[in-house]
Amino acid sequence: MQLCKFLVGGNHMKKIVSVMLAVVLAVSCAFAFAGCSKKNNAKYDVVLLTDGATVTDGAQNESAWNGVKAYCDEKNLSYRYFQPGLDENGELTVECIKNYFELAANAGAKYIVLPGDAYSVAVHEYAGTYKDIKFLLVDAKEKSADGVDSTDENVMCIDFNELQAGFLAGYSSVIDGFTKLGYFGSVKSETSGGYGAGYVQGAAYAADQLGVPVSLDYADYDSPILDYDYTVNVKPEYVKIPTDKDGKKQEDYFTIKVVNGQGSGTYKNGENVTITAAPAEKGKAFDHWEKKSDTDGVKDKKVNISSDKKSTMNLLVGDCDATITAVYKDADTVPINIVVDSETKDTFNVLKDSKTSVTAPAAKSGYVFDHWESQNQDAISDAKSVTTDVSVSDKGIDVTAVYVKSENPTFNVVVENGSGSGSYVKDEVVNIVADAPAEGMMFSKWVNADNQGLACGLLMKNELSYSTSFTMVDRFASVVEKMIDGGDQVVFGGGNPLMDSIYTAGENFDFKTYGYNAGFNQSSRDDCWASVVTDYGAAVKLALESYKGGTTISADCSNNCLYVTNKSLDKNDKDNYNEKYAAVYKELASTNSKIKLIPVSSGADVRLSFTSKCLTLNYWIKEGKVEQGVQNTNKVTQNPNTQND
Repeated sequence: MQLCKFLVGGNHMKKIVSVMLAVVLAVSCAFAFAGCSKKNNAKYDVVLLTDGATVTDGAQNESAWNGVKAYCDEKNLSYRYFQPGLDENGELTVECIKNYFELAANAGAKYIVLPGDAYSVAVHEYAGTYKDIKFLLVDAKEKSADGVDSTDENVMCIDFNELQAGFLAGYSSVIDGFTKLGYFGSVKSETSGGYGAGYVQGAAYAADQLGVPVSLDYADYDSPILDYDYTVNVKPEYVKIPTDKDGKKQEDYFTIKVVNGQGSGTYKNGENVTITAAPAEKGKAFDHWEKKSDTDGVKDKKVNISSDKKSTMNLLVGDCDATITAVYKDADTVPINIVVDSETKDTFNVLKDSKTSVTAPAAKSGYVFDHWESQNQDAISDAKSVTTDVSVSDKGIDVTAVYVKSENPTFNVVVENGSGSGSYVKDEVVNIVADAPAEGMMFSKWVNADNQGLACGLLMKNELSYSTSFTMVDRFASVVEKMIDGGDQVVFGGGNPLMDSIYTAGENFDFKTYGYNAGFNQSSRDDCWASVVTDYGAAVKLALESYKGGTTISADCSNNCLYVTNKSLDKNDKDNYNEKYAAVYKELASTNSKIKLIPVSSGADVRLSFTSKCLTLNYWIKEGKVEQGVQNTNKVTQNPNTQND
């Protein structure tokens, strides 16, 4: 049985675990304080504010709290923590943080420890208000409200070295025996470039050291030049109408003919079929349905429809073949024109002084619906909703659907033999309708697949109905699915905010998968192979011991703030000690290290960061220019880390 293992890195997974474990006590920042301390004093030297989770979350809050306790116990200082309440979106607001800063100040805090980037903006806004307090921001940068890096004299930051963390992950993957690797990154993440470049360089170092061929697939899921097609192909499956030995249609199947509408086909007894009238022509309005039995001896009243007055209704199939006709009447109508890019895409003729629901056409690739515009904006019930009501009086109206460039890749849906094709984002509802079947055929079900022939994980509202819908799923996991399908044994997602898509991908394969986590220790999970840990506890203790406001301390191998859980540096730990890993770790920790790691900006050309005799990098980019954001070098002609032993 093949084993496929996943390496997951960066802050996003830590945040997910924290939010999942957090108890949201109020929509607003209610002071439902949780905390504890070594000493039952009214004043505390060091206060930790969690990111909304508990200090037993098994992640960064617990690790940071352990660092606070270790420092304070050693210095005989008092300490406690507060657990702020999250808003309805599971986030900490700046206003909420402000209240907890005040609470900590009133508790006499000399130091306030803040784990995670949820505090990046708030600490900059309020550090000046509490100049006598020393703030420690862990694994984050201090930023202004507009996202610019900032520095205050009473704020110290801890910056984990993602290059070294990625290197340890890549190196460990290869010395653990894996030769087909993958990296799943993001061009929009500030840390993904470092994790990815480190992973590549670590894998190359180990491959050259061992003299074994290693391949590595490298893909940034949100890159505009990603050489991967997220397209979903959806099509109706038609089958022959069941017949008896004489070639006649079987008795429990009935043929429905819809005139001036959709829903024609052959259906099995008991099916519930949606019937919809065609849009009315100018000067006409839908009036009612007429129904007629086409089976001898069966009366028309046996044709069971839910309503003869609604333009969309349901038919319960049974008893007879039938013809159902939409009947229109003369009416005083006005047009509602749906406009996209100055071109009328559709027109609805509706009664004067009425209200009609309209839906924006599917967006083109790379774009998403943003809002509606009209010469009479008040006629639109909700200008931000893709489906909204439009009111008309005695005049027609043009309503324009406005689209904007999507921040993330959109997912193209191609509907074969039907309608609904377009570009959609995650969680958007996609309505699809199959074309009427050819003579002698009947609709059976919907099927879907990507361009590699893999199932797309779409959950149809009713896959057995010719007219149905589905909610667009996260297609980013399909990148990892392709890696696994191509034989990759290990996939690393350090720094990618959507790294949990790696686990989603693993669920679609019939062999067991494992995670190789980064950020905090997840080795207690039965699906976690190991963890590359960014040790908040060690970093917090170190920073408190050497606190200097206005500076940033690097947490890396030199101060034992990074490690791999199944690799020990202690020779006495016979189960986990690995001589090669220990030697590499020691070299990374050295001030004169022979391992020269080359930083790469997220989205830049990672190929320029290494050369290797044994590692083959498959860079998933389209032909064309790629950003050359490689620091410390313009071109690498020889890998400084190549091993000859």
